[in-house]
Amino acid sequence: TIVRNDSYWGDKALLDKVIFKPIADGPARRTALETGEIQGYDLVDPADTQALTDAGFQLLLRPAFNVGYVGFNQAKPPLDNAKIREAIAFALNREALVTAKYPEGSQVATQFQPPLVFGWSDQVPQYAYDPAKAKALIAESGVTDLNLEFYYPSDVSRPYMPDPTANFEAFKADLEAVGFTITPKTAPWRSGYLDDVDAGNAQMYLLGWTGDYGDPDNFVGTFFRTKQPSWGFDNQEIFDALTKARDTADLAARTKLYEEANVLIMKFLPGVPYVHTQPALAFAKGVTGYVPSPVSLESFATVSLG
Repeated sequence: TIVRNDSYWGDKALLDKVIFKPIADGPARRTALETGEIQGYDLVDPADTQALTDAGFQLLLRPAFNVGYVGFNQAKPPLDNAKIREAIAFALNREALVTAKYPEGSQVATQFQPPLVFGWSDQVPQYAYDPAKAKALIAESGVTDLNLEFYYPSDVSRPYMPDPTANFEAFKADLEAVGFTITPKTAPWRSGYLDDVDAGNAQMYLLGWTGDYGDPDNFVGTFFRTKQPSWGFDNQEIFDALTKARDTADLAARTKLYEEANVLIMKFLPGVPYVHTQPALAFAKGVTGYVPSPVSLESFATVSLG
């Protein structure tokens, strides 16, 4: 709970106090809003947006400042094979998933940072859905063992991954349609899943990132500037490109270097980015003055209840 400071020298907050109530379960958050227990909540399930709007609730969207991706651990064959990685990229029907499972305004990702951040490039290789091309690349690869362990979290909803199970099932079907055999692997988000990914135990996995600040180093630099067990590759060209971009002060030069780095990354294909979302927040009809922030740093001083 935060309480208004009536001795504050500037403009006073409009509310006496704001109470923050943790509700881990998505359906429970919606029920709490519908029953009047709360006046607003974050991380609205995309499947609930239309029903909430029809019921008279307000839906506000944050700008797309995140990325959801399928990660590859190249230390675990056959993901060390470039043609297999490309085959997976062409096999995934990312547009269908984003259209069906994500809120309006979400975008199919082409790289590991959103267009909102400088350094995004329109010159990256494209991997539009093409199962025939995926099958051809598998044949060209010479790989015969097409078994993949596919990890996804069991108990979490993230802005870039509101329903991990739905994402897994959609991508599993896509991959099996071109000849892969998928073994599901799942674990609780904070008591196994993140540890397995970070330790390099996961072969292929669902993950994502919401930016902390508006710089590409917080996206592609975080992922790929150094060798990490979760990705399992050692590509000095990418490491050097991202280090040089980070260390360059001039904005125009820095932008160009990150654009070039994004092209390098997507040619190498350490994973498949598939979505940038506009996370939705839901509020009761009388709530006014709430301004969504890309990084979730929002002021409650201007919020009021009608």
